[in-house]
Amino acid sequence: MAKENLGLVHVYTGDGKGKTSASMGLALRAIGQGLRVYVIQFMKGGAYTGEFIAGKNFLPNIEMVQYGKPCIKEHKQMKLHGIEEGYTFFDYVREDIHCGECRYCFVNDGEQKQYVTDAFERARKVTTSGEWDLVVLDEVNVATQLGFLAVEKLEELIREKCSTTELILTGRGAHERIIALSDYVSVINMVKHPFEKGIGARRGVEY
Repeated sequence: MAKENLGLVHVYTGDGKGKTSASMGLALRAIGQGLRVYVIQFMKGGAYTGEFIAGKNFLPNIEMVQYGKPCIKEHKQMKLHGIEEGYTFFDYVREDIHCGECRYCFVNDGEQKQYVTDAFERARKVTTSGEWDLVVLDEVNVATQLGFLAVEKLEELIREKCSTTELILTGRGAHERIIALSDYVSVINMVKHPFEKGIGARRGVEY
C-alpha cells in the first residue's frame, strides 16, 4: 500500500473491553506491512502491560511510551538475555500482586493531569513530524472526558497532523466533536464482563 493512502482517523470507544486491544491489533498489522508505528499511552504507567513488553522485545518499527502514574507496590526488574550476538532482550517483569484498596495508579489527581499534558506535547510532535505512518493515542478519550485535556486541543491535533499519518484514538467517552472529525468510529459495548462475577484483571488478557 502506498503511504500516500494513509491519513485517516480512527476512534475506538465505548464501555466494553477491547479498545486498546483493537488498536494494538491494527498496530501489529501496520508493522507487518512495513509501516512505522508510534504508540503513546495516556494515564498508563509501570511498563508491565503485555503490549508494552511485546513492543519493546519483539516488534520492529514501533516506538511505545507511557505517561501515567507508576504502581507503588510493583517490584519491577530488567533482565538481560543474550539471544544472539549483538541482540539484547529487555524483559519487564512485575510480580502478581493483589491491588486491594490502593488504586494509587488510577487516582486522577494533579499528578495524573501533568502526565496527560506531557503525553499530549509528545503526541503533537509525533503526529506533525511526518516520520510515523500510524500513531496510536491510547486512552486519550478518557483524558478529555476527565477534563485533563481540552477537546479543542485534541481537535487541533487532528486537523494539524501530517496528512499521511494514520491516527488512532482510544478510550471510553469519546467526545461527539472528535467523533464528528473521525473517519472510522467503533463503539464497543459491554454485554458481559468477568468483573461482574468478581474476576479481576488477568495478566495477558486485561494487561
